[in-house]
Amino acid sequence: MKPLVLLETRLTMDAIEKIHGPPGTGKTYALIERVRGEIDRGMAPEDIGYYSFTRAAAREAARRISIDGQFPHFRTIHSECFKLLGLTRDDVIAGAKLHSFAQAFGYEISDLSEDQDIAEHEVREKVLKTLGDYLLFFEEWRKNLLLDTEQAYRNFMRMEDLPLGWSLPVVVKFQERYEGYKRDNGLYDFADMLLEVLRQRLPPGVRVLVLDESQDCSPLQFKVIDLWLGGVARHYIAGDPFQAIYQWQGARPELFEARQADKKTLLDQSFRLPRKVYELSRQIIAGTPIYRPRDAEGYIKRGTAQRALEAVEQIDGSAFILVRNRYLLTALVEELYLRGVPFGNLRGPSPFRGEIAGRVLLLRRFLRNEPLAVANLTQLLEHIPQKPYLARGLKAEIKRRAQENPGALVRLPSLLGQVTELFTRLAGSDEYMDLLKMTPQYRSYFGRVIAKHGEAALTSKPPILLGTIHSVKGMEADHVIILPDMAKRTWLGGAADPAAEARVWYVAVTRAKQGVTLVDAQQMRSFQWP
Repeated sequence: MKPLVLLETRLTMDAIEKIHGPPGTGKTYALIERVRGEIDRGMAPEDIGYYSFTRAAAREAARRISIDGQFPHFRTIHSECFKLLGLTRDDVIAGAKLHSFAQAFGYEISDLSEDQDIAEHEVREKVLKTLGDYLLFFEEWRKNLLLDTEQAYRNFMRMEDLPLGWSLPVVVKFQERYEGYKRDNGLYDFADMLLEVLRQRLPPGVRVLVLDESQDCSPLQFKVIDLWLGGVARHYIAGDPFQAIYQWQGARPELFEARQADKKTLLDQSFRLPRKVYELSRQIIAGTPIYRPRDAEGYIKRGTAQRALEAVEQIDGSAFILVRNRYLLTALVEELYLRGVPFGNLRGPSPFRGEIAGRVLLLRRFLRNEPLAVANLTQLLEHIPQKPYLARGLKAEIKRRAQENPGALVRLPSLLGQVTELFTRLAGSDEYMDLLKMTPQYRSYFGRVIAKHGEAALTSKPPILLGTIHSVKGMEADHVIILPDMAKRTWLGGAADPAAEARVWYVAVTRAKQGVTLVDAQQMRSFQWP
């Protein structure tokens, strides 16, 4: 099987505008202005497709339009294919279904988490520890590059530090089992969705197609876009080849650069980067186009991880703490727990994700004898075990009262005959959080957060976000702290393709609106700061 050839677009003269935007120069703003222009010319919202690499970017674009009307085609490419095929989450091999496949054939796969918003899938970094991880990754990588198995195997052998047991027969056997399992159970992986849309030649039915962050598209994604361009009147494409950091899924700067256009626009004013951050970014990649940083000096600091974490607690504004590989997040999370620092985690569990902090706040207010709406009390009691804290029937009674009058107020004294002596004793002690269904680690953590930052920290979005460099693609923060260490596989990949690795660190640095802290390396395998 030969690699598939990208389709030629059928757009006519002056129909394609290509926007090249360095970091912080307003690529999304420029695209939104193009969309506004289309609306002003009479284009209906449902006739405009806005496709971005991340679902957050697509949702933000829809929010910024700020006009009446729904925009059903503001989504990721995968999400549009998911919708076109009429799939549900039960049709996707992820989470429990992927676990069942791995168990059936004896493969060990490290990451079996399932995206809660699977219909809005976005590409994420892969965990590569086991042979099973590599086999699964290879199959997705091969499809994204539109390669047959043998050609992909030869290319893969040259670029990866491969695990014990890796061979072409093992790869072929995995492929047979994986494809057979999906076929027998009517399942799709995320690359399959794109391939099936191509096979059925399914268009989204839009007349204007906008493609943001296009430098991160794989050959397979571009092939889907080329199919969809067959029926549109105008096409706007924006990107920055120096921010192409998804090379492991087939994205390459030259794919964006090769896209033809009738009009080319270069955005030359950054509204994000101060001068010193701009200068550092140009040291990491010297060949980036010259553009103007914003009128601020900014800062570049260096130091140890410990000093950087001490400083981040005193910051004014938002901050990213970034690592190259996901496994490096574990030690940072533990450190932030011990310090009692409010933080969010973009690539893993976070105490401030969901409603955990809110439950702690409700409990504290209730134990202070403040009135709670009975609807809120119902939610709180769901996370307090009946045994050994509550009398039998209390939860059912409060739920019934919430249905009858959700706004009715309840105070703790009115329930004293329906809670146990242990509840009362804990309610008046420093161990009050033992009442909630939380891990001991979370209980200790929230205790430290409240002691250091006060109860207000439970009601605020944490200013500090922890994540991989890939997880903050398209985002920005006032301060950025970057740890240079990396996994062996990543380090070897960087040695083989230094330009590709430099782009990743370029993206990390250029998230900063005020300044960057470059942390000292703690191991030999690390990125060397300029």
